[in-house]
Amino acid sequence: MQWLVTIETEHDMIAVCRLMNIFRRKGMKIATFALVTRPAGFSLMAVVETPEAEVGHLFNYLRRTEGVQHVSAYRHTLAADAAYVLIDVDPNSSSVARILGTFPKSKLVFASHGKYLLEIPSASPQGLVDCADAEVLPLARVLTTQRALSPELVGAATF
Repeated sequence: MQWLVTIETEHDMIAVCRLMNIFRRKGMKIATFALVTRPAGFSLMAVVETPEAEVGHLFNYLRRTEGVQHVSAYRHTLAADAAYVLIDVDPNSSSVARILGTFPKSKLVFASHGKYLLEIPSASPQGLVDCADAEVLPLARVLTTQRALSPELVGAATF
């Protein structure tokens, strides 16, 4: 099953190297990977293939890893149930503005080199059909270490 994992780390590449080693040792097959720097550290986003039964263990293992500040896990879901969407489009494409315009009230969670994770309003899943020139992965957040900031985020398990 496909999962999206977002991780925020300290500003130390050792933490990122540890995470890559964990992905390898735990048998997580990486389909998409992006890493961006931020003032307080690094943000990592990866779409991985892993059995659903392993996700709870992996989440707890990752959140306890030295240097990791926050972890969130998103499950691939039906478009009608999606609260998040991962859009993968050519970063030089002029369609980026059009695709982001398809979800006008969305919140940008992560962006790196043509990969955009958006929190979308409940009425937006119909807009997924308008993104024919991009790979779109509808998601539901199921685990997170971050506190819920808005009523839409309350459904995620917080540790």
